[in-house]
Amino acid sequence: MVQTLKWLSMASISLAALSACAAEDLPRPETFPGVPEVPSPTPAPQPAPAPSPTPSQQDVNVPLFVPSGNVEFDNWRVKFAQKAANSGRDVEILHAVLQSVTPMEVVKAAAIGDDQAEFVKPIWDYVASATHPNRVATGREKLAAETGLFNTVESLYSPPREILASIWGMETSYGRILGSSDAVRQLATLAYTGRRTAFGEDQLMSVFKLLEQKVVTREQLKQASWAGAFGQTQFMPSTFIVHGRDGDGDGVKDVWNSSADALASAGNYLQASGWKRNEPWALEVKLPTNVNYVLADGQKRKMQVWKALGFSVVGERSVSDDLQAELFLPAGSYGPAFLLFDNFYVIKTYNNADSYALSVGLLADKLAGRPELSKAWPTHIKMLSKAEVKDLQASLNALGYDAGPVDGLAGRGTRAALQRFQKDRDMLADGFPTREMLAAVMSAARG
Repeated sequence: MVQTLKWLSMASISLAALSACAAEDLPRPETFPGVPEVPSPTPAPQPAPAPSPTPSQQDVNVPLFVPSGNVEFDNWRVKFAQKAANSGRDVEILHAVLQSVTPMEVVKAAAIGDDQAEFVKPIWDYVASATHPNRVATGREKLAAETGLFNTVESLYSPPREILASIWGMETSYGRILGSSDAVRQLATLAYTGRRTAFGEDQLMSVFKLLEQKVVTREQLKQASWAGAFGQTQFMPSTFIVHGRDGDGDGVKDVWNSSADALASAGNYLQASGWKRNEPWALEVKLPTNVNYVLADGQKRKMQVWKALGFSVVGERSVSDDLQAELFLPAGSYGPAFLLFDNFYVIKTYNNADSYALSVGLLADKLAGRPELSKAWPTHIKMLSKAEVKDLQASLNALGYDAGPVDGLAGRGTRAALQRFQKDRDMLADGFPTREMLAAVMSAARG
């Protein structure tokens, strides 16, 4: 085998090095008792020998691939396979898997993930879909039917059962929809083209580790999401290597077929990400009269400060005055207001979108039987299109309000820039990008 030849070569180098060291360690002749000193002849100058390659410089032999028809992909595949083989990945598995993979279309690959619902849907539409009555009803059934399982997972890991059930429901409809994409193909496409090539390669390396360890099978990897995440609670390969758990005790970590494994893995991941037991993810609050919307500035303040400023928690849930929270206005002055706690950001480690974390939390609240939001979402407002958001961002940037990249996604950077614009002009500074605000910003940019 190729690996055997490699190690034989390494062994011969090591033996040669040991022999040289042994010769150098012998005492010179004059140091032996009773042996007369003999002058050493002056050696003739010799050309310096070429340095021998070190093991790290020797490429493992990787068989040739049959061309896929995409030259750019084929060139990347050869380089990646060599790098993976040199790092210790199994050449036979590596070659067999990559040989059968063809890339997605470049146009589709370039756009992959750019139109995620978390970033382009109005927040109220996203929340409504996430907390659909059918999903709530199914989640409550699962919690009732799997009481023992949730008791066990909740005793081992810090997140409460409603949060775990919510993520389970959000990711795969409680294990019903696992995905039909090939994780290897998705990740190989990300790895060879676009703006996330390093991410794609890192995840592929983890895929091959999992295959070598027989933790996953090639067929299982064909039931994945568009981004290469897999299982009932949707793990990226590198995350699963670290945080995957055997929740049912059968000696196998199977997040495709075992709900116990999937939920234990999710609980372990959230706990490792910093989930604080018995603390809320967020609380809806009623705003004081003549509220200063600039307080929604991303800064955390103690609950005693929020109370002193006139903010009151909706419902009967109470928290320590020492807990810190951030004011969050996902629909500006037009919709419900929340105080976000540290656990909100732990949810975001699963999916780094405010709308996702908010939806997971609100679905969890419904599963736990907590009251509905007291303030309705402003569904009558027509949100800006992606092109209009780009106009807003470009105009804010031109005015010196750093809205970040002109990408058409109205995230926190864009809203913070708009809020600064509003504040400087004595407007209601809620940072919410309406058509009226777009017109005001573009007018100011034109001078």
